[in-house]
Amino acid sequence: MKKDGAVKMENSRISDREKVPHEAADLLSGRGWRAVRRVGRGAFCEVYLVTEKKTGRFAACKVSKKKELARRESDLLAAAAHPLFPEFYGLWEQGENAYLLMEYIWGGSLEDYLWQRGRFCAGQTVRVGIELAQGIRFLHQLPDPMLYRDLKPANVMIRQDGRVRLLDMGCACRLRRPDGSRAGTPGFAAPEQLREGGVLSPASDVYGLGKLLERMAGDGARGRLGQVIAACTMPAPEDRLPDMQEVTAALLSLCGDARARAAFPGRMKYGGHRIRCIGNVWESGYKNG
Repeated sequence: MKKDGAVKMENSRISDREKVPHEAADLLSGRGWRAVRRVGRGAFCEVYLVTEKKTGRFAACKVSKKKELARRESDLLAAAAHPLFPEFYGLWEQGENAYLLMEYIWGGSLEDYLWQRGRFCAGQTVRVGIELAQGIRFLHQLPDPMLYRDLKPANVMIRQDGRVRLLDMGCACRLRRPDGSRAGTPGFAAPEQLREGGVLSPASDVYGLGKLLERMAGDGARGRLGQVIAACTMPAPEDRLPDMQEVTAALLSLCGDARARAAFPGRMKYGGHRIRCIGNVWESGYKNG
């Protein structure tokens, strides 16, 4: 455990942009959490890195002025019990704010790495695509299915073990009880998500994943990988790959992984040149290409 002097030195290095407001820090302290620094900021919320005083465990605390949205996000996050998504720790409301506690993911965002690198090789793109497709497929197959609706590089975290995690359930909705909102990020969201009265389906998330992979691969989205991305990003939902099972099968077929592919039988078969499907994306080339 750090001595008081070490904590004071750490706090002195935090920039004004990262400092936690005294009011929020005091409220968190009363709940048993010490605020370390601010790690994110949105129009109606701020996200802080915090530690639990009793155990020293780290967490992310999202402080939102939109209480109803925070309640909805906490319900969805609690239901998304899959390794792709952060673990839900709790929610409380105090004053005009809601405080949503969840697992803090150590690593870097895919958006940051794309700014640094420009693009990823085909093998890295495929590996990330498989992990995302399998986790989102879990959401789609829940007893009360969910759509994620906001696949974009800023929401994908790359851990130092090379695995990916998906953050921010703020745009997610129940498939059978959509909230009617036009949610998502232009350039990544499916056309039906941004259109008034658009009918949503698992193919909506397929489109978002395809756009994400397209951004990762850049000019490398040619050949077989380009075909898969094109099949995910057709403007009309009925023309796309229909669900994440089909996407997973298509991506696995690029690796030539017959045994794994057998678990995801898909109608699309991609022969020809095989892509080397890299197991640990971080070690395989975040720094070395």
